[in-house]
Amino acid sequence: MRVTPDDLDDLEESIELLKVAYERYFNGVDRIPPAREHDAVKRMIRELTKRTKSTTALRFRMNTLRSRLVTYEHYWTRILGQIERGTFKRVLAESARREREFLAKRAAEAEAEAKKSGQPARAARASGGSRHQLPDGVDAKQARELYKQFVAAKKAAGESTSGLTYGKLVDRLAREVPRLREQHGDNFRFEVASVGGKVRLRARRKKVG
Repeated sequence: MRVTPDDLDDLEESIELLKVAYERYFNGVDRIPPAREHDAVKRMIRELTKRTKSTTALRFRMNTLRSRLVTYEHYWTRILGQIERGTFKRVLAESARREREFLAKRAAEAEAEAKKSGQPARAARASGGSRHQLPDGVDAKQARELYKQFVAAKKAAGESTSGLTYGKLVDRLAREVPRLREQHGDNFRFEVASVGGKVRLRARRKKVG
């Protein structure tokens, strides 16, 4: 069986999302380490390693991704050891500060939007703002979770989340979902991925079977 570029794309995304999951645990966002997700990534590598048919370029990329995971694992093992010994301090204060800044910014945006529309700020917040509407068929809970994953991934990668709001994500979905449905029907999904060293939100076709 042959290793394909899509296989390695999936592996790279899984490794980077695992990195985000560990950072969430180290920062006190999640209560338990992502052991199950870690096992799944290692299983992916074992299965891909068994496939003997691949080009030199793909084998090189496979080895690079395996080395990246090993590097991450050395770091995770060291931090997990510090947590067990009680010598690691989670940066809860920093996470809380960022969350407060984010909420304050959202409140300021609501105030500004209310002034433009002539609505009281409370009413504007209650209505959710008429310009931020999810397209038909997109679940609000899933959109919220996608937004949380996107923000968490950017923070874990050290990227700025300035200007990144749930409303902007909703606007993007409202623009892109109708176009994607015309091309692919409902056979697509949005996901957080590392592309060219940057955290991105992108649409991918769902795998069949």
